[in-house]
Amino acid sequence: MSAYLSINNIEVIYDHVILVLKGVSLELPKGRIVALLGANGAGKTTTLKAISNLLRAERGEVTKGSIEFEGKRVDQLTPNDLVRGGIIQVMEGRHCFAHLTVEENLLTGAYTRKQSRSELKQNLEKVYAYFPRLKQRRGSQSGYTSGGEQQMTAIGRALMANPRTILLDEPSMGLAPQIVEEIFEIVRDLNQREKVSFLLAEQNTMVALRYADFGYILENGRVVMEGEAAELRDNEDVKEFYLGLSSHGRKSFRDVKHYRRRKRWLA
Repeated sequence: MSAYLSINNIEVIYDHVILVLKGVSLELPKGRIVALLGANGAGKTTTLKAISNLLRAERGEVTKGSIEFEGKRVDQLTPNDLVRGGIIQVMEGRHCFAHLTVEENLLTGAYTRKQSRSELKQNLEKVYAYFPRLKQRRGSQSGYTSGGEQQMTAIGRALMANPRTILLDEPSMGLAPQIVEEIFEIVRDLNQREKVSFLLAEQNTMVALRYADFGYILENGRVVMEGEAAELRDNEDVKEFYLGLSSHGRKSFRDVKHYRRRKRWLA
């Protein structure tokens, strides 16, 4: 399957001196869920922000490589142009407008689309169909809703813009396991029914790999392993690194046995 979104050997530098991403390449095929995995500080969020062109606000920039969407370079577009083109990022930490109601938050996601009142209502009902809990809380101030409800609001707000690709950053952060499963189930439903492609950055490796089709593992700004989600889930090195199933403590992939045999992934 051809790449829908393609990141080609990009480097990202902050403040003109701090090299954060070092030749990262990955692909998101159309209609698939791809997981971007790694520990905190591995470069997952920076990769998503490079795609959505949000680095400049943090004094970061892509200094090498290219980013393409549907065969066209998009790394010089504005974030607003990317949203209009169908790429939307759901930021880490949910970022709802605390003083607005749940429904008002959702409606802000439609501002880039010229929709009639009937289309707006139809899209809102579609969001409520996927997130029935939000329909119950539609009149509540978002700042007084639970973490899970705020994450649902953030994803629902992105859906209001009719995206083709969603960049989802740490959807499980700070949430109870049951809520995490609920959110990932909804992500899978959106992928299968609405054909929305997802690139999700996630520290919760084993949950992400249960729902993703493919995965990339980042360490210190580099892709150190990639493969079909089922293969990564069963990989002994991934288990050792992420689940601590080792008597020697947490390791770097560069120290894991047989790592040199897997060095082809760095090519």
